[in-house]
Amino acid sequence: MRIGIDCHTVGSGVGGNETYVVHLVRALAAIDGRNEYRLYFTRPSPVISELAARPNFTAVRLAPHTPFVRIPVSLPVELKRHPVDVLHVQYISPPFERTPIVNMVHDLAVLHMPQLFPRLQVWRQRLLLPGSVRRAARVLTPSQFCKDEIVRTFAVPPARVVVTPEGVSDHFQRVENPARDRALARYGIAPPYLLFVGNIQPRKNLRGLLDAFALLKRRERIPHRLVVVGRKAWLYAGVFAQVRELDVESDVRFISYVPDADLPALYSGADALVSPSLCEGFGLPPLEAMRCGTPALVSDRPAFPEVLGDAALMVDPTQPEDIATGILAVLHDPDLRRKLVARGGERARRYRWEDTARRTLAVFEDVSRTGR
Repeated sequence: MRIGIDCHTVGSGVGGNETYVVHLVRALAAIDGRNEYRLYFTRPSPVISELAARPNFTAVRLAPHTPFVRIPVSLPVELKRHPVDVLHVQYISPPFERTPIVNMVHDLAVLHMPQLFPRLQVWRQRLLLPGSVRRAARVLTPSQFCKDEIVRTFAVPPARVVVTPEGVSDHFQRVENPARDRALARYGIAPPYLLFVGNIQPRKNLRGLLDAFALLKRRERIPHRLVVVGRKAWLYAGVFAQVRELDVESDVRFISYVPDADLPALYSGADALVSPSLCEGFGLPPLEAMRCGTPALVSDRPAFPEVLGDAALMVDPTQPEDIATGILAVLHDPDLRRKLVARGGERARRYRWEDTARRTLAVFEDVSRTGR
């Protein structure tokens, strides 16, 4: 079987979509030495060389990067020259492609919460995503919540939408001193601190977290700093203005990029990970923190309850007071901390990229066999 995988997000540093395809391809390489893979990329990146290191994996450079040419022209031309049996994409697929397509749709937040996204992104998904989903031989999605939304929104048969939960890499383990402090020093961080991991964009609700954090600094005098790990994505100017307005500039540390190798140390040094997102299709940072023995406080919005169960403390993300109360509970209630750490470690071990790859490969095989 010849499998094509759209890897255009590799090297982008934009977060979830890149993380997904990198770890999926790595896991497929670990379990599948039989099928042939063609990896379509648009940016030079050492990660591409790593992903294509196995003899049955080939990297194929497409140009230009812009989706307005790459999707309708460059990718179909490449598929015409070198056909594959199955094509894996994320969200938007070539509109007239005859190759059976497996489409990973991480969530529908752009359609259901458009106020949180740039207008061009909203317009593009409204125009192109419905057809991409309906044309797909199978749609993959990371949670049952997302599957239900896809079936309801696009009126596709439930059997065509397959839940393939994401995984947590094995290198996310507790890091102890002195290695932990050496890693923290590289980023100018010292305990105690609260940690936020995610790109800076409205859906992540960093502004709600900042309001809660300022409340705790002002009212409870907590000694903690807030460490924000994530690149500027979109509609982020208000976050930095809010930091100034709340007068917490000296207490908030922004780090635009931390390589995967250093993230376990940052998780391990934090007193808590805080993820008050307004919506998530899955949500990897809480699981990564749990693998490192750090308790997680998250929003009570989908898909966190489904993915995390009772292993995280959940709060109303629209109420800074509720977020602040939750943070205080995690910081000051030792019994709660012990329960969250124990449950978190157990919950996070359920999610493995190898399992994601096996489920995805089974879908590829089914689509290749049936053609639909």
